[in-house]
Amino acid sequence: MRAFIAAVVAAYTLTVAVDAQQTTGNAALRYWMAFAVLQDPPGDPATTDLLLRVTEGNAPWDEGRLGPILDANSAALDIMERASRLRSCDWGVEYELGPNAPIPHLAKARVLGRLGVLSGFRLAARGETSPAVERWLATVRFSQHVAQGGTLISLLSASSFLVPSLHSLANHVSRLSPDSRARIEIGLRALPATGFDWPAAIREEGNALAAGVRLNAVPNLRTEDLGALRTTVSQIADALSLPPDRARTALANVNLGSFPLPSPARINDQRVTIRAARQRVVDALAR
Repeated sequence: MRAFIAAVVAAYTLTVAVDAQQTTGNAALRYWMAFAVLQDPPGDPATTDLLLRVTEGNAPWDEGRLGPILDANSAALDIMERASRLRSCDWGVEYELGPNAPIPHLAKARVLGRLGVLSGFRLAARGETSPAVERWLATVRFSQHVAQGGTLISLLSASSFLVPSLHSLANHVSRLSPDSRARIEIGLRALPATGFDWPAAIREEGNALAAGVRLNAVPNLRTEDLGALRTTVSQIADALSLPPDRARTALANVNLGSFPLPSPARINDQRVTIRAARQRVVDALAR
């Protein structure tokens, strides 16, 4: 069985490589098309709670209450899946504006990503496991695009639907065909152990903060603080390049001082969560 799956993986890898060469364009432009037709789910507490519990795998799929939400967003989800196959994604965020840089795409991305997870549950409930796998894998790829070139808030937004996508894949591996398992293996190969490039994100965070200081948009910080800021950001980035267990020790020695940076320890905790979710899929595939 493993030999057969390995052969399928090799065939799919070749196909993906060819598709990547033939498919060009900025995925962000297509995601904005998806956002344009996106219909926000009802905001009442009961629906919001149900959406969250189903997405996190803590409640069964409810066609009567959730099906109409996905029907209203079928076009957005299809665009998202197609866009996720593109290689490049540039959101064009003006980080040189510092904390004033607009990032409206992140709220839309969180909604669309969670709907992607839900649509996989719906397909799985119908017995359509292969399309369910492709939708979850598309949502994983979408998470990579949302995080691409972003600061930490971009990565945290993306992780809100990356983790449940990985859990969903792990929970359904046992009932999948070799073909679907092979596609998951390919998807995991493209996914870093902790999900994203965290060192690059904290460096971008530091650049954006430095831009804000130069624009006098960051209270209590002045241009003479930029050297210390660069040192602190570099220390955090170096720590986040380590495996989470070793990073925890390194981050304990970092002093944020008065710099308004996210808690490095909490960032590392999120890396641990993503790594564990990814490993669940790896372990499930190995059974």
